[in-house]
Order: sequence, then C-alpha cells, then structure tokens
Amino acid sequence: MPLTHPELLALATAARHLMTADGALDDEEFEAVAGFAAKLDLTPGQWEAVWDEAVRAGADPVAAAGSVERTEAREQIYELLYGLAMEGTIVDPEWDLLEWIDEVWCG
Repeated sequence: MPLTHPELLALATAARHLMTADGALDDEEFEAVAGFAAKLDLTPGQWEAVWDEAVRAGADPVAAAGSVERTEAREQIYELLYGLAMEGTIVDPEWDLLEWIDEVWCG
C-alpha cells in the first residue's frame, strides 16, 4: 500500500529522530533509511526528496506521527521505524517514540 506524501513525511521525520536520538549517526542507520525507498516502492531520488523536505521542515516527530490516520499506513510506518531502531542499541528516546506511537496508534 503506497503511503501518501504527508505519511511519507511523518515517516522521514520520525526516522530522523530515531537516528539522532543516541547522539551518533552510523552507516547502518543510513543504509537502513536508504533502504526505505525500495520497501516503499519509491526510487532513491523520490525518497531522498521526501527526506530532504522533512529535514527542512524540522517537524516534531510526535506531531508528525500523530497526523497519520490510516491504520495500514500506521502499521507500515511502525514496522519500518522498529526495524530502524533495531539497527543498533535502542536508547531511551527511541523507545519513548516507539512506545508513544504504539500507544496512540494501537491503543
């Protein structure tokens, strides 16, 4: 199921937050996020444009995630974010975002 543009922005915003939550960016995280393009049926250029737009917007990841309403989109985004968080050691701020998303989206 394709995500809408706002849903893609919410994913990119939350992913960026997860990547920076531990204060260190590593190659595995960048590779995982780059791999989102194929998982979302986007070209690398399309995903990069969404990523760049999300970075420029600087939105709050909680607000961005809160804007996603479709259940299918929520499930797809959560799965991608969880996979990204598992790329390294999960730190408290990452768990906080994942737990918040799970609580708000899944009840």
